[in-house]
Amino acid sequence: MKIVWDEPKRLANIDKHSLDFAALDEEFFLGSTIRAAKAGRFRAIGRIAGGIVAVVFARLGTEGIS
Repeated sequence: MKIVWDEPKRLANIDKHSLDFAALDEEFFLGSTIRAAKAGRFRAIGRIAGGIVAVVFARLGTEGIS
């Protein structure tokens, strides 16, 4: 699985939430609870760095997420 993100959005999230999307790897998503969210997006709730986080993402075809 290829994980991509919008770099300005990634930097804004680091500043606002102290969460770097680059730290979310395939293992995070495999261990997460994933549910449908609004507008064709999904919400993943899982563990990272000793905490629990929720992220909203979209699938990009069959190979990637953003």
